[in-house]
Amino acid sequence: MAVRSALCNWLLPLVCAAAPVTQAVAQSAVSEAQAKAGFVLNFVRYVEWPERAFGARDAPVLLCLLGRDEVAVAVAALDGRPVQGRQIAIRRLANADEARPCQVLFIAESEARRLALTLRAVAGQPVLTVGDLDGFIDAGGAIGIVRGEGRLQFEVNRAALEQAQLKASSNLLRLARNLADLKGRN
Repeated sequence: MAVRSALCNWLLPLVCAAAPVTQAVAQSAVSEAQAKAGFVLNFVRYVEWPERAFGARDAPVLLCLLGRDEVAVAVAALDGRPVQGRQIAIRRLANADEARPCQVLFIAESEARRLALTLRAVAGQPVLTVGDLDGFIDAGGAIGIVRGEGRLQFEVNRAALEQAQLKASSNLLRLARNLADLKGRN
């Protein structure tokens, strides 16, 4: 009993001291996910699609999510937001083959193993590919969200935008941490 009491006296303060740290880490993860969702919203605002990318003038911007993580959940909260005279409509995809009608495809970290396959599935289509996976633009993705210099930044692959017939505004390009012309490894 004395050992148990001594253990509780030692362990309880340790657990209590760790609780605020755990909560702060969880809040930090949520706010980083929300910040990344904000990046995605701004990418949609500052990229132009060819008219043929939309079925009708009042068609929504179809923002598709492939994979599941905290960022995908935060991006899903953009559903119904107005942008470029349209509304964002969110669609969760089971696989990359369903992505062809999308204007934006957010690829979650959980899809890292299938990244090349996913990018091949939308190659040549007017689909803005966005992800926060390591090496995203090197693999042929259009815009990668990265952490650098202690903050979130983004990189733009102009070759991927050109292949998708998309035009990024000069303001968006100017804010990018890195501009590359990478064809990808697909």
